[in-house]
Amino acid sequence: MSNISVGSPLLLTNIKRDGLFILPDSSSYLLIQMNQNGDHVISELTQNACRQIHISLRGVGERYLNLKGPEPNTIMKYLVTPEMEVERIFNCLRFKYLNAIYLSNFQNPQQFITYKYNKAFQTLSGLTIYQGNPPQRRVNDSYWQDAGFTIETRDQNWQKEHHNMQRIIAILKRISSQSLSRLYAELIAIKPGFHELYVHHNYFERSTIPRGKSTRDEVFRLLRNIGDISALSLDRLPAEINKNNYISYAPCNVTEGPFVCRKRPSVSYVSEIRRITSITQLPELEDNFHILDYYSRDLSTRDKLAEFLQLAKPFCTFMT
Repeated sequence: MSNISVGSPLLLTNIKRDGLFILPDSSSYLLIQMNQNGDHVISELTQNACRQIHISLRGVGERYLNLKGPEPNTIMKYLVTPEMEVERIFNCLRFKYLNAIYLSNFQNPQQFITYKYNKAFQTLSGLTIYQGNPPQRRVNDSYWQDAGFTIETRDQNWQKEHHNMQRIIAILKRISSQSLSRLYAELIAIKPGFHELYVHHNYFERSTIPRGKSTRDEVFRLLRNIGDISALSLDRLPAEINKNNYISYAPCNVTEGPFVCRKRPSVSYVSEIRRITSITQLPELEDNFHILDYYSRDLSTRDKLAEFLQLAKPFCTFMT
């Protein structure tokens, strides 16, 4: 069990590994940590409370996953970091957006894989577009309707991702209260940091480095190896880190992709992005991430998109 570091919070997934395990009678997650003695401390965790329960790791597999006499290493495949749930939720949103393109019967799906359809994605997923004070306000649904998406694409249960995001962010705030700077940097690296590194061809140009004084800009500079995370000092998470803001922030992260899943719980988006200093190093990301690109892939027909969606399905699960 050396893959569990002392104090590192890990959550139990369900048996299908397509979401976190949730105790049905209490809506609690199951939190697993290792103490200084090398013992596993297992707790029921909600956004308001954490209650230790006395059960072994094997007992967790037997009671909650219905596994028969599982070895500790078998349980490891069902343990993920909370940030991995964030990653999975965004992959689910990416999948639903591409599936919406397919269901709408667009003859050239490729043209919808661009930031120009950010507002269509946002309103499809149930978000309200901020319009300021225009002379004439648009109906929110008009963004996806005018783009040509069909009603059945609106009914893909996007609220599931909203609900899951709300829960996991609340949990992250609770268990990371002493390391909010690290958490914020990691969440910005997940979205949109990885997207910008992988998709934006001008990422390595000095002119694209943010020079503002906001914490967000400071994190973007950190991702480019300018400064050190120890210089960040947060006593609360900035406003973009809540359910709706985080999903709506940088929506091109969904409309352009890519699908991304870390290969091990120990992989940090911040660390991996910081070590990539030129476009020639991009293939090195595949050492620690599963990556499925759709921005530069040929998806010019519905048949090609259908084949791609089959490849993308595993990214809606924990692939590690």
